[in-house]
Amino acid sequence: MIDRRDPEGRNDDMAEKSLDTGKPASKTPQKSSKPAKPSVAKRLGRYFNDVRAEMRRVVWPTRTEVINSSWIVVITLLIFVVLIFAFDELSSVIIAFLANIGG
Repeated sequence: MIDRRDPEGRNDDMAEKSLDTGKPASKTPQKSSKPAKPSVAKRLGRYFNDVRAEMRRVVWPTRTEVINSSWIVVITLLIFVVLIFAFDELSSVIIAFLANIGG
């Protein structure tokens, strides 16, 4: 059986190719024939045209929907404020009680 490892101990395609040719395998990828990028101004113009087209597709909420959603947020916020305040007060009482026992 032929050992296909290179001196560094690799056993992959690059190692096999470097053994076959006698030259070290190149780690740099081959340059692809990609077309050149458009200029910054063209890309920026295309971006703003895409944004404008997307904004036309947006279904905006009505005034009533916005007001109702805002009330839901405010009420939920108040509930969480009360809960956090209650947990904070309860934990303060527990910690004070434990501090008095130990000290």
